[in-house]
Amino acid sequence: MDIGYYYSHAFTTASTLGSVAFALSGFMAGARKQLDVMGVFILAFLSANGGGVVRDLLVGRTPAIMQSAMPFWLAAGTVVLALALRLQRKASVERNRIFIVSDAVGLVAFGIAGALVGIEKELHLFGVVTLSLLTATGGGLARDVLVNDVPLVLREDFYGSISLLLGLGVFALHRAGMMNPASLSMVFVAGLVLRLFAHEQGWKLPTVR
Repeated sequence: MDIGYYYSHAFTTASTLGSVAFALSGFMAGARKQLDVMGVFILAFLSANGGGVVRDLLVGRTPAIMQSAMPFWLAAGTVVLALALRLQRKASVERNRIFIVSDAVGLVAFGIAGALVGIEKELHLFGVVTLSLLTATGGGLARDVLVNDVPLVLREDFYGSISLLLGLGVFALHRAGMMNPASLSMVFVAGLVLRLFAHEQGWKLPTVR
């Protein structure tokens, strides 16, 4: 990547973490809807890779799922591990904590990954924030639509907003020359805490009625 080894390593780490987390959220959503094994895997795979595919197509990159088998194995490994741990037994509880936490981790990790791609492509602030939003919410959007749920990004006000803040944070770090493992980790932790806290507190904007 043009932005150097560090940015490449940071992008790879964020993408891997986001893929596993969103694959787990897809598994939990599929188990809650009582899909068969193939259905659960498809949901996990699309949850883990949907946002990244949209992002890469927008910036003229070949999507990772077309370059390597790693996205497949990450999703498959997550599903197998979840089955081995019998996490499907916990899926009967609507919006259980495993789903919420894994979805939040995926949201934040992919938000950062999308912003890093925007910086690599030398996009302006709006472009970086847009890629952060699309990468973070694309997989969850695909997951929710496939199981006939209203997507979280349309009904959870501090869901899409988190990715916008992440894009702003990463862009600000880059412009200030403060991009390093510690600062990115702080952005990740802050985004994750904010998302989970907002969910617990039920923060919402006024709805249109």
